[in-house]
Amino acid sequence: MSDILSFDRVSYSYRGEWLNLVHAVREVSFAVPTGSAYGFLGANGAGKSTSIRLVTGLLSGHAGSIRLFGQELRGEDHRLRARIGYLPEQPYFYDNLAVGEYLAWLARLSGMPTDRIPAAVDRVCGLLDLDGLRTRHLRSFSKGMRQRFGLAQAIVHEPDLLILDEPFSGLDPLWRARFKEVMALERRRGATLFFSSHILGDVEDLCDHYGVIDHGRVLEQGRLADLLGQAPLELAGTGQAPDGAEARGDGTWVLRFPDERRAAVLAAVPAERILRLERQRIALEDWFVARIKATHNAGRTLGGTS
Repeated sequence: MSDILSFDRVSYSYRGEWLNLVHAVREVSFAVPTGSAYGFLGANGAGKSTSIRLVTGLLSGHAGSIRLFGQELRGEDHRLRARIGYLPEQPYFYDNLAVGEYLAWLARLSGMPTDRIPAAVDRVCGLLDLDGLRTRHLRSFSKGMRQRFGLAQAIVHEPDLLILDEPFSGLDPLWRARFKEVMALERRRGATLFFSSHILGDVEDLCDHYGVIDHGRVLEQGRLADLLGQAPLELAGTGQAPDGAEARGDGTWVLRFPDERRAAVLAAVPAERILRLERQRIALEDWFVARIKATHNAGRTLGGTS
């Protein structure tokens, strides 16, 4: 599978307060496979938004290589970026425009043929429940309504790559679920999903690939199935318990062990004494905290210990 987006040793710095040099990302490398759903994980300030802004052209002057749709991304390459749908973490919209005309204008700016725009606007208004709001100006919208419009404008031109920065911010549980449905529909349409989040449940629901960034450095990346597969196996049985098993009050026992010990454990326990063998569910929230605890102050225990 080819990569639709990749970073190769990308660094970006800027002058902060008192002209101090801030290293926002440092030699970041990751790859987003075409057709995948990639969750970009990190705490606040880890470098997620900076990386996204480099792709979308809101920031420039990076070191290293960014490739988009197989081509080196240089300067203001509007031709490549027209194939992106983008929802910023804190979007800004022209409040004096109405929903329908705004969506049509953005579709036209993205290069969508004029004859396809009405149907495209109809589609996203239906998906995001904006049909009854087409003549409303955005100045009257709540945060949640703005987020719905934000996703609508990101997908109206049917982009090949959908980049969403904290897309579930400000949404109630009903609309969180609807956003996930729409994102899944976009993927079935053929779009690749790349979104940042620090909420592990959203990533587990939607993604097959992930990357973790902290303090501007990518700590790890890979397939989500491989990460979940690191959870231990649990064998339940009856009769004499093997070494290391936990006895239960009902005469059964449970033994937890890593996947590499599967063959040895099963060979040592007669089949007729086995009740079940299943993989434990990895707690992604706990894994995430443990993964970055050594490098991020928010993950450290109060009182000076880590």
